[in-house]
Amino acid sequence: MKGTAGQKKPAAKRFYLKWPWNIIVYILLVVLLRIFAIPLILLIMWWNKKQQPDGPEEGYCLQRTRGRLIGLIPAALLAVGGGLAIWFFAVAETMPYEAERLKEEMSFGYYLIPVVGAGAILVGLFLAYRSLRDALHPEKSSLAQSIRDQLPYPEEAPPVKELFAMVDQDLKQNGQWCGKLGVGKEWVLGDKVSSISRIRGVFSRVERHTRHAGKRTQVTYLYEIRIVDNRRQQQVTSLKSKQEVEEAMDCLRRRVPAAVFGEYSSREYNDLIYAKDEDQQYAQERAYRNRAAQFEEENRREQEQRAQNQVLTLPDGSVTSRITWDTIHQLLRQPDQAGETAPFQLVPGIPFQGQGYIFSCLACLAGGVTRPTRILLEEYSGTPGVPGRYAWAQDLSAGEAETVLQGWLRGEIPVLDGWTRLERSGRTWRPLDEPDKTPSPLPQPHPDWPWSLTVGGYAGSTADPSWQDIEKELRELIPDPDSFLILEQREPGNPKHCWFIQCAIALQGPDAGRYAVEIGCPSPDGPRLWERMVPDVQEAATYFSAAYQQRRIDPSGFQETEC
Repeated sequence: MKGTAGQKKPAAKRFYLKWPWNIIVYILLVVLLRIFAIPLILLIMWWNKKQQPDGPEEGYCLQRTRGRLIGLIPAALLAVGGGLAIWFFAVAETMPYEAERLKEEMSFGYYLIPVVGAGAILVGLFLAYRSLRDALHPEKSSLAQSIRDQLPYPEEAPPVKELFAMVDQDLKQNGQWCGKLGVGKEWVLGDKVSSISRIRGVFSRVERHTRHAGKRTQVTYLYEIRIVDNRRQQQVTSLKSKQEVEEAMDCLRRRVPAAVFGEYSSREYNDLIYAKDEDQQYAQERAYRNRAAQFEEENRREQEQRAQNQVLTLPDGSVTSRITWDTIHQLLRQPDQAGETAPFQLVPGIPFQGQGYIFSCLACLAGGVTRPTRILLEEYSGTPGVPGRYAWAQDLSAGEAETVLQGWLRGEIPVLDGWTRLERSGRTWRPLDEPDKTPSPLPQPHPDWPWSLTVGGYAGSTADPSWQDIEKELRELIPDPDSFLILEQREPGNPKHCWFIQCAIALQGPDAGRYAVEIGCPSPDGPRLWERMVPDVQEAATYFSAAYQQRRIDPSGFQETEC
C-alpha cells in the first residue's frame, strides 16, 4: 500500500458576503430597488450558500439565530398598521361630524381602534426586540436557552460559542437534513434544539385549512414536526411540505427508535403531553427504557452479524470470516512484539456507505503503540471484484486507529476531515491533487496511416470516415454497454501495428455518466491503454478532432491503466 497521508492542501478562499455585510447589502437593495431587489437578494443568497458547501462558516446555530432578523418584517408591518389605526382615530376625533357617523356605524368598535393600534405597536416592538436579541446577542437567544435547559447542569453551561459548537459539530459529522430540520446523532436542530437522548415522542402535523371570504376561497397548509422530551416540553418546527415532514419522521425513527411516533392530537400525543399523574409518567418512562434496551440488544446482534459478514486477510495472506475485536486488537499490537508492521485488510460482503461515499475495503498497516498506524479506505468501483479508483488514507495513533476499526466493524465510516484522498496509479496510490511525477508518454497518432471507424452495435467498420461522421456518432453515444466508438489506424502491410482512440459513457462507480476517452497501442510487453474521464461530449470531441487532424494530443489528465 503506497501513498502519503500528509497534510491536506488548504482550500482556496471563496468570496461571499459575510455577516453583517450581507444584511447591509440586502437593506440597501430594498431601499434602492424596492420589490425589484428580490431576484438580486435571492441570487446573492444562492451564491453565499454555494461558496460554503460544507455548511455555513459561522455554524448552523449562529446562522439560525441571525436568521431571526426576518422577524423585523412582520414587526414593522404591525407597528405601521398600529400607527395608522391610531392616526385614523386621531383624525376622526378632529372632525365631529365624521366621528359621530363612525360611532353610529361601528358602535363600540370605534373606541377599540386606538386600543388595537396600541396593541399592534406593542406586539411589533416585542417581535423586533426578540429578533434583534437573537441575532445580535445569541447567548440570550431562545435557541441557546433550549440547549442549556437540556444539559445535566444548566447553571454550569459553557459559553454560547461552546454550546453551539456541540450541535454544529454533530450536524457536520452526522447530520441529515429534512428542509430546515437537521438531525444528528446527539442533537436535532429546528426552530429550537432537542437532545436525542431526551426525546420521548415525535409527532407530525399536516393540516389543510380552508377559509371563504365572499366569492373567494383561500386554502392554507400547515406542516409541523413536534418533538416531546422527557420534561413533557415541546419543540415545534415548521416545514414547507408534506414530503419534508415524512422525511423528518423517517430520519427520527432511525435515530430514536424507542420514542413514540404518531400524529398530532392522536391518543399517543395526548397521553404523552397531558400525563400529569406521577405514576403514569413513571410507567411511560419505564416503557421507553424497555423499548430502548430491546433496540440496543437488536442493534448489538446486528453489529455482530455485520462483523461476521466481512473477510479478514491476515498478514500471512490467509483469510478468515470469523472476526472478533480481540483478533483485530492483537493485529494492531503485533508490531510491538514482532518489531515489524503488520498489514491486514477487511472486506465487507456489502460495501459500506457513509460521509457521502461508498467503501468496499479497509486496509491497515499497523504500527503498534510507538509508530503511527496507516489506514486506507478504498472507494467502491461500482462493480464487484473491480478495484476502486479512489481511496482515503490517514496516519493515526493507536487509540485513533482502534476507534476507526471498531466503527468499521459496525459498518460506520469515520469523519474524513484531514484525510488524504488518493487515486490509483497502476498498482500503487498517489495523492489526488499531486501530479504523476513519472508519467508514461502518451502515444500519438501516425501521420500517414489510414483511419477506420467502428461503432458499437454495428458489424464491421467504416474506412476513411469524415469528421462529420465521427462527430455525429460521438454525440449519439448513450449509457449502454453496446454503445461505444473506436477511431483506429493500422500500418499498411503490418496490421499488428495500430493506434486507436475510443470513447464510451461510464455506467457505474463515481464517474457514472461521464465520458471515458481511452488511447491505446501495442507494445513489446503487451497492449497499453491510457484513460481520461471528461464531463461532456464536447470535451471528448476535442481529443478525437486532434487525432483525426494529426495534431498533438494533450497528455495532461491521461492515466495509464491496466488492459
